Amino acid sequence: MDAQLMDLVVRFETRTRQLLMQYKQLQQENAALLQKLGKREDEILTLQIENEDLKNQYQRLKTAKYIDLADDDKKQIRGRISKMVRDIDKCIALLKVE
Repeated sequence: MDAQLMDLVVRFETRTRQLLMQYKQLQQENAALLQKLGKREDEILTLQIENEDLKNQYQRLKTAKYIDLADDDKKQIRGRISKMVRDIDKCIALLKVE
């Protein structure tokens, strides 16, 4: 009977040690995962802030473009483009003469 009891105690101690080792390993794994999670949350926050900044910049760009087009009507824009084309044609003609 004592041998069976000792065997049972030894198995109990062995199993307890195994469980403690697994517990420590899981604690380390949990700490590593929590650290990764913290880094990811920081990255997400940074990207959300950057996204908001880019949205604001885009909105300002759209507004500036709209104001720019509102100031000049299509006729004036076509006139400017025609003038640029004439200037380019003059430059090409001058280059051909030389």
